Amino acid sequence: MVVGAGRGRPRQFCRQGCRQQAHLARKLALAHGLGPDDAIVDRAGLEELHGALYCLQAAIEDVDGDLAASRTKQDLEDALRWLLENARPLADLRIEPRAALDPGLGP
Repeated sequence: MVVGAGRGRPRQFCRQGCRQQAHLARKLALAHGLGPDDAIVDRAGLEELHGALYCLQAAIEDVDGDLAASRTKQDLEDALRWLLENARPLADLRIEPRAALDPGLGP
């Protein structure tokens, strides 16, 4: 989206082609019952997200139990290291929406 200075309504698109592509994407999404806040992601990406989230949830439960049992400095360091090791994959995970004009999505 480009915002230009000057008179009149600000530009929303950098050029006519981008405007047309956005129009077609909205039209295609509407034809498939998708709203403006819906995104299409592939199953593998979603499963990867669920797997990383599960690992983080399990690590949180482990750390909660470890901290309840002992509170030495070494235990705290080990728990933090374990938690970070299981949090990083989720923090690094990126799921991008599929292209709105993917040929496989056509009516």
